Amino acid sequence: TSGSSATPVLASELTSTDKAKNLIVVGGSCVNTLAAKLITGLETPVCGAAFTTATTVGAGSYLIKQYDNPYTTGKVAILLAGFEAADTVNAVNKFQETGTATTNGVVGPVSA
Repeated sequence: TSGSSATPVLASELTSTDKAKNLIVVGGSCVNTLAAKLITGLETPVCGAAFTTATTVGAGSYLIKQYDNPYTTGKVAILLAGFEAADTVNAVNKFQETGTATTNGVVGPVSA
C-alpha cells in the first residue's frame, strides 16, 4: 500500500512481528524453508522433480502465487519462486511489472 515499506528478512530470521504481516516470499522451496512451508505445509526442502510435482513448475519456469500466511489468520504470503535462481529473478521481475498474484498461481516461462 502507499506509504508502506518492505524490509527484507531471511526466513530463518523471521520474528513474531514479521510473521504477523503480509509476506512476500522470494526463492524456491529447495533453499527457502518458508517457501517449502507454503507449498507443502512443512519446512522440509522440496527440490527438483518434487518441486515440479508440487507446483507444476519445471526448468525455465517460475511461480507467482498467493497463499494464506501460515502464521497469521487474515494475512497473505505471496510466493515468487523459480525452478532455478534465474527463474526466481524472472518471477520477481514479473511481479514488479504486474503487482498481482492469485491463489491459483501464475506459472510463467522465462522470457528472453
